[in-house]
Amino acid sequence: MVRRVSAAPLVLGLAVAGSLLACGGGPARVALENKVFYEYGLGASIDPQAFEKAHPPLDLAKKDKQPEYIGVAILGGSVRISRPKEWVIRGASNASGGRYVQYLSRNQYLFSIYERPDQADDLWRDILARYEEDVTKAGAEIVGPRVPMATWNAQGRGFVVKRQVQAAKAPLVNICHEYLLRSPKRVVLVQVVHPVDGLEELEGELLRVMNTLEVD
Repeated sequence: MVRRVSAAPLVLGLAVAGSLLACGGGPARVALENKVFYEYGLGASIDPQAFEKAHPPLDLAKKDKQPEYIGVAILGGSVRISRPKEWVIRGASNASGGRYVQYLSRNQYLFSIYERPDQADDLWRDILARYEEDVTKAGAEIVGPRVPMATWNAQGRGFVVKRQVQAAKAPLVNICHEYLLRSPKRVVLVQVVHPVDGLEELEGELLRVMNTLEVD
């Protein structure tokens, strides 16, 4: 039986990132200045129907402090999630071998899912090695050990990655929570980026997204 994501690993990852950002990420106003991530108009010309299809079994009505969720199938229908309805698509591609969808939340974070080129029957150690090599080549740094985790039907490893994003005055330091996931048919990468303090507020909202994430 595949184990779903528990609150503990996700909370741990967010707490680690929060401590790092407190050391080098700058004050909360950085989020408003970081146009690379938070320019709301960037996705205005994107047609959501070109990149996601409705998946009603994963819909969930708003309750208490939790937002309304809608079920969607993305990456050509190979991935299904229950996401907050207020998320908007900031960027996406249906290019063969390089499909991805990047969502922007009003809570000032990005949630992205990328198709990886790995074959599902590759050795797990090789898949992990290629991912870590890609991170290094991009000039990023993996902080801390790999954390075993799983979603609805995919098993994987969680990473905390420190990345720099070019900006007008100086590079901005962003902390990414990255989850390399493997199903019997494919490998995908989930990335959550939040460059300011206050990550504890995201735990409940993201937990449902990760627990319902299904990869064909």
